[in-house]
Amino acid sequence: MKFKSTSQNARRNFLKNLGTGSLAALSIPAIWNPEPVVAMPVHHSSMLPDEKFWTQIKKQFAIPPNLIMMNAANLCPAPFSVNEKVTGIMSGLSKDVSFQYRKQFTEGRKNSIAALAEYTGVGADEIGITRNTSESNNIIVNGLDLKTGDEIILWDQNHPSNGIAWEERAKRYGFKVKKVTVPENPKSQEELVKPFREAITPQTKLIAFSHISNTSGIALPAKLLCELAGTKNILSFVDGAQSLGSTDLDLKSMGCDFYTGSTHKWFMGPLENGILYIKKDKMPQLWPNIISVGWKDSSNTVDEKYCALGQRNEATLAGLIETVNFHKTIGKANVANRVVQLNDYLKEQIRTKIPAITFLTPISPELSGGITNINLPGKKPAEISQKLYDLHGIATAPTGGIRIAPHIYNSLSDIDKLVSALQTLAV
Repeated sequence: MKFKSTSQNARRNFLKNLGTGSLAALSIPAIWNPEPVVAMPVHHSSMLPDEKFWTQIKKQFAIPPNLIMMNAANLCPAPFSVNEKVTGIMSGLSKDVSFQYRKQFTEGRKNSIAALAEYTGVGADEIGITRNTSESNNIIVNGLDLKTGDEIILWDQNHPSNGIAWEERAKRYGFKVKKVTVPENPKSQEELVKPFREAITPQTKLIAFSHISNTSGIALPAKLLCELAGTKNILSFVDGAQSLGSTDLDLKSMGCDFYTGSTHKWFMGPLENGILYIKKDKMPQLWPNIISVGWKDSSNTVDEKYCALGQRNEATLAGLIETVNFHKTIGKANVANRVVQLNDYLKEQIRTKIPAITFLTPISPELSGGITNINLPGKKPAEISQKLYDLHGIATAPTGGIRIAPHIYNSLSDIDKLVSALQTLAV
């Protein structure tokens, strides 16, 4: 028995047998939405699919009409196709917890890893499945050999699992943690790279940074930083919690040694799953720190070597392949360009209609990601975020400021509604 939904024979899967760039019609289960959606070829940002296409994509999610979700930086809804797949496996598991039923999880995990590897542009032996970005980050933090006299460089906007985690380990092993600060309003990628370059010494062993800040929305030029590290024989570690699923990701092109991410954020996948990428030739430098049944010292894949986590909710893995298919059908570049389009439109509408608002996020899409963080003068972010939800049904987050993170299930009209709500709250 493979990952098969109990209702599969009664419903035609939205993404079944479709690949990137296919022009075939997407069949949507009739009980959800009877209208067909056409999978789009990849476009440049100036030639995005129109709003009619994105309206159909929005209908693949269970978000009710009275709510607008703009907190993708924290948690995303999964499309129907993903939820159906996971629910079907969970239902079966509730009825049959035998080894015979669960045997499917072994093959399913391998297939999920293969799909994630293809999506990220790396080898299947270089990808492992964890439970979230924090777990993946801590596998790196606790797995590298660092000693007194060694130095690592961190961005001061790193998530705690890639920041405080290093500081706590340094207390035990005596290596030095150096934090760098980038300009609040960077004008170029060079201004973002320069602080890291200037912090490097002969003792530097690692540069670890968030690809996109979860507080300011600044997007570091990951490829340039990884190239910088490589020329100095320094390891590069990219926390991709805010870039997995929101950018046109290619880890081989990026050139990092380590990359981590969660499937429940921009990737729009099942809960309790994360990814861990370790470049093949860097595996000998990393010790495993979670060992359970099935672990072998001779294991030569990332998943077998570092992700033997014991009993976990394996049924959620059923949704990973569906999530990859969802992205492939729309087109990774189309997804990434749509995120840029939504944030560009949001920034322009705010600047035009509410000039009193201040931005914590760079205006330029080259220097920012899918997050737009703002402040209303004289207003507390937590209060504004709460009122946006209570009065207007709009979910944001009071993180750093009023953090807005729209995704492909949002429309330009959703942005208009948000801006209109901010106008009323700015008074």
